[in-house]
Amino acid sequence: MMFFYGKTDKGRQRAINQDNFLTMRLCDNVLLFVLCDGMGGTNGGHIASKLAVSSFAEYVEETVSRFIDSDSDICNIESLAPIELLHEAVSRANQAVFRRSRENSELSNMGTTLVGALVCNDVLYTVNIGDSRLYMFSDTKIKQLTHDHSYVQMLVDMQRITKEEAQTNPRRNILTRALGTESRVEADIASIVLPSEKAYYLLCSDGLYNFLPEEKLLQTVTENADCEDDDHEKELQIKTDSLINRANDGGGGDNITAILIKYLPNEVNA
Repeated sequence: MMFFYGKTDKGRQRAINQDNFLTMRLCDNVLLFVLCDGMGGTNGGHIASKLAVSSFAEYVEETVSRFIDSDSDICNIESLAPIELLHEAVSRANQAVFRRSRENSELSNMGTTLVGALVCNDVLYTVNIGDSRLYMFSDTKIKQLTHDHSYVQMLVDMQRITKEEAQTNPRRNILTRALGTESRVEADIASIVLPSEKAYYLLCSDGLYNFLPEEKLLQTVTENADCEDDDHEKELQIKTDSLINRANDGGGGDNITAILIKYLPNEVNA
């Protein structure tokens, strides 16, 4: 079973919010989560992220609907081909943003990050472009499932700076890959089998992790919520609110978006 909650906040230093997100339960065995952090000026960033989210999700929803058995509300995953589906959804979203930027000179520099998760039965498929992230939390561990497409991540990969130095590098906001800035873009797509124990997953924009270190992310997600044990939706709402509040307390220098997911195997009840 999966429960989820998402929220976005403009932060304390930005006039508008250029982040957008969407959560969807497409049928009994398929869920979709997508988050985009726009760039390219006040209007351009918002338009790019909104257009990317809608274009990406529309294609996924339309495709999944063709493989759902109306009686059982279950999708035939083998026929769906999730990895190919995500590649095409990214292409559709990229073309939508790129075309809009070419139509209006005021939007010529716009683009967006994209991070998504498609859950099919017991497999989670990840997709990302840019530096929005997907984390997994289990027990007392945090693991980043996506790899940033950023200048500082490139330096880390080349062992020129450490991961700790990257967190404060003045060029950490420079992306090496974004959606909508070129006619074609390559996304990183991977799959993981869902674990046999309880786990949390977090999709977020850099406005969260840049102002809330990983140890604080882990603490916030795994600490007990002030609610009943079986009220999973309330738990997720409390924890998501806390993530955003703590990022704001840490400076709130960017828009902050978080989608928090709680996964419970069928045999686990709490």
